[in-house]
Amino acid sequence: MGYREDMACCRRYIEENLSEEIELRALAGRFGYSYYHFCHVFRSCNGMSAGEYIRQRRLCRAAEALSDGRKITDVAMDSGFDTHSGFTRAFCRHFGMTPSEYKKGVPNMTPELKTLPAFSAIGYVLTPDTQLDTHKNGAYWLGQDFSSVSREEYAKVAQPGYAEVGAWIHPEDKTGELRYFLGATVKGKDYIPEGLTPLDIPEAEYAVFKVPEATDPQGLHDAVNATWRYIFDEWFDGSAYRFDHDKMDFEYYLGNDTYIYIPVSKK
Repeated sequence: MGYREDMACCRRYIEENLSEEIELRALAGRFGYSYYHFCHVFRSCNGMSAGEYIRQRRLCRAAEALSDGRKITDVAMDSGFDTHSGFTRAFCRHFGMTPSEYKKGVPNMTPELKTLPAFSAIGYVLTPDTQLDTHKNGAYWLGQDFSSVSREEYAKVAQPGYAEVGAWIHPEDKTGELRYFLGATVKGKDYIPEGLTPLDIPEAEYAVFKVPEATDPQGLHDAVNATWRYIFDEWFDGSAYRFDHDKMDFEYYLGNDTYIYIPVSKK
């Protein structure tokens, strides 16, 4: 077998033994690698170290246990953490919320499946300073500078009752360069203020996730990112759907409610 086949087998082994102690040197030997070579190959094929991968999978398994109503202390111990506080810190770093907050938010993470007609939005386009993982950097609007276009001009296209769309895009004239779009849904594109950009979102079948409510912008930012991670770290693995790469995923802000739309097709 080649490296990728070996690492696929390794991931399956890890998944089947998450509740057991997994010693990395023994794991390397199981698949016929020296420790150094194994660490290099695992990181190259999986984008992270083996230790980090195991921690992430244990945290995702812990999230599943929390959603089933298990006590946080019991889940922490079963996930290999000696203390409640250590588990809480690790969980918060990964999911953007505490285990207690996650337990409250999980009931809202069962998606609604719906077909959404094509629509358009007009808004700001932000340029990140560095290349980002789009599924770990949602709600990119927090703390960003929107002064390039006045709120008055933006309000001219944002009709009463409008929603706002947040989406990572690849502008056609800047192939390969990520931009974050935040704009208002519109009925037409007859007027586009200078400095704002139109975005057309095609019709698609979506899994629609309700983001847990928050009391402030930072809390909403964290909840949006936690929901993105839940979708791609957990939900897809156990669902009957795959991500439709020909369509667009996006955040949808409507009044006090926030949703994430994920284009899907049957596996």
